[in-house]
Amino acid sequence: MDNFKSLKNKLKKNVDFRYLDKIIISNPIKKGEKIPNKVTITKVTLKGKTGVQFSYHTDTKVTHENIQLSEDKDKKDEIYESLIDKILSIMTDNFKQCNISSNRIITILMNKKKEFKIAENKENNNCSKNKVSHNEIKNYIIKDGIYYQWLFEVGLIDKNGKVHNSAQKKFRQINRFLEMIADIEKYIPVNGLIIDMGCGKSYLTFAIYHYFNVLKGKNVRVKGFDLKKDVVENCNKLAEKINFKNLHFFAGDIADIGTSEEKIDMIITLHACDTATDIAIAYGIKQNCKVIMSVPCCQHELFYQIKNDSLKNILSYGILKERFSALLTDGIRGETLKLCGYKTSILEFIDMEHTPKNIMIRAVKKDFFKPSQKDITEYNNLLKAFNVEPTIHNLLKDYMSNL
Repeated sequence: MDNFKSLKNKLKKNVDFRYLDKIIISNPIKKGEKIPNKVTITKVTLKGKTGVQFSYHTDTKVTHENIQLSEDKDKKDEIYESLIDKILSIMTDNFKQCNISSNRIITILMNKKKEFKIAENKENNNCSKNKVSHNEIKNYIIKDGIYYQWLFEVGLIDKNGKVHNSAQKKFRQINRFLEMIADIEKYIPVNGLIIDMGCGKSYLTFAIYHYFNVLKGKNVRVKGFDLKKDVVENCNKLAEKINFKNLHFFAGDIADIGTSEEKIDMIITLHACDTATDIAIAYGIKQNCKVIMSVPCCQHELFYQIKNDSLKNILSYGILKERFSALLTDGIRGETLKLCGYKTSILEFIDMEHTPKNIMIRAVKKDFFKPSQKDITEYNNLLKAFNVEPTIHNLLKDYMSNL
């Protein structure tokens, strides 16, 4: 347990209010019409300067209090300390929980004895420091302004390494993808094999190869599969031109790839349409891949199956039914992976402003895992609750019955 003073010191070291997204102080001890049931803290601009705004939410109204920040180091430290004091004092007065989203994600809990505990403290990959002004350095894995031949050949940068304005979104997408790859890099061995199913124009396939072989020196082999023969041919020519010796592309349907005699360490699918995502995930599971990463695309299958009497009014609206079906599809995929022994996360791939198809399923195989009967029962109950029999279940039910 952390006392007030030690917690305060930890927050001073960890929280940079310049990159504040939001702080939410919640779960009140006492409730009443005039007592705040929540306090939110956000960054604002005050007379052209950066500040923070405390918003006190009661049942009937919201009141605000503004505090200006300072760029002067001495004053900044003093202000930061007073802000932390204020946050902890608000908690001590009436709240059990505080969630901080800044340069780090931090969750603070307070018990009945008014003792504090940090329940979560991790780096915030979506922190605004990665979206800083033009005169600050962006913290990207692949830097803007450095020439890489493959980026030039695919048309994202000029001869000076400068990212084209029209390619900024794709450049950010590549870097976000590589951040997620960095989290699982340790699971991919030297001379390992990565399969990209449905690679398309292969921006991210080239990025994967660059990351593991150029930046990490792991001599990883990468194979990309796509239906379009002309796209595959162009990708192979480019790989040969830039001397990516262990990168090869093949024309073929995901469903027809067949069992590999080679050990596959990672399967990737990016925007594989509808049940193609299920086919790729099931393939990765049966091949005992250590890592599976999938960004689903259009999802129609469960839309025509889903039925739940408790939700029938909501599901009568087509657009809500479509969105709910997509969420249910990815939820079942995640649960299937967990049941098959994978530690599974469902993450935001890129900002919603870039594409609504922004979910990534990332799964890492556990060692020596066997699902419990409770896990199996809950999984089957989920399918029954919505009257669905998704492709991923049909592809893996025999496999799962042998676990």
